[in-house]
Amino acid sequence: MIRSKKHYLWCATLGLLVVGLQSAYATEERTFNEYILRAVDVVAGSRAGLGYDKGSYTQDLKFGNSGTLIATRPPYTMCVAAQVEVMHAALDLYWRDNPKSNVFSFLPFEQWQKLRPGTLRGKIWLVEDSGSWGTAYALEYFGMGEQRPFDKLTPGSLINLNREKTGHAVIFLAYIDKTGSELNIFSDAVAGFKYFSAQGSRTTGGFGYRYGFFREAGCPVLDDSKRRDCGIIRSVNARVLNTGVMLNPHYWDPKKRDKALAFSRATQKGPELDVDMSYFDGRTTDD
Repeated sequence: MIRSKKHYLWCATLGLLVVGLQSAYATEERTFNEYILRAVDVVAGSRAGLGYDKGSYTQDLKFGNSGTLIATRPPYTMCVAAQVEVMHAALDLYWRDNPKSNVFSFLPFEQWQKLRPGTLRGKIWLVEDSGSWGTAYALEYFGMGEQRPFDKLTPGSLINLNREKTGHAVIFLAYIDKTGSELNIFSDAVAGFKYFSAQGSRTTGGFGYRYGFFREAGCPVLDDSKRRDCGIIRSVNARVLNTGVMLNPHYWDPKKRDKALAFSRATQKGPELDVDMSYFDGRTTDD
């Protein structure tokens, strides 16, 4: 059979498309986003709206056989603790699917527990001298995540945002335009992003959804069901807008972990530190 140039061109194009899709899927499989999104559904379904205040976790969080993070003022919690609570729910879902995995023993339990500059928790909480820029930075530092640019995020990614005087730690769900409509991909139409976290006040806050807008987008009027968070600083500087992902445990890096733990052991003495609640005050535009 004689094959035309069009036939070979079509086969080559199809081959490139398949390789491209395989590459995209391989990249996405590296992330833990699927489990993070499942965890958002779990938390939103049973722990939403219980109040925002200085405190950690709406309930005690059992880390397999490693230990339990005790909720300090349940059911109240704040944003960095909310990120950890969602990540814990995701890890628990993964552990149930993969009971032989080391997700709860990859790090010594004290790394999740102690508020010190060298611990994972200290870096997520941005305590003094931690050198951290946010949760994505902290996870990358311990070999459990990657920092990624804002325009490369997919649902289930992690964001630490800054406003003029305050900040927030959230789970990224979607890009949005100036009307608050969700966008499938990043483009010039992006005016902000939909997120899930804990925010608001002690009486009306807690876990919930927000529509965050960058400063240059103003503060568009939305339907009353869509609560806004306006004035977010848009930046390619990861110190200002820290974005990234938690990796699938299969891709966690023990060499990075061990290097981070060596530094942590060298700085583990001294009192535990506190979080700056004037920075993480929980207030968004419609609170």
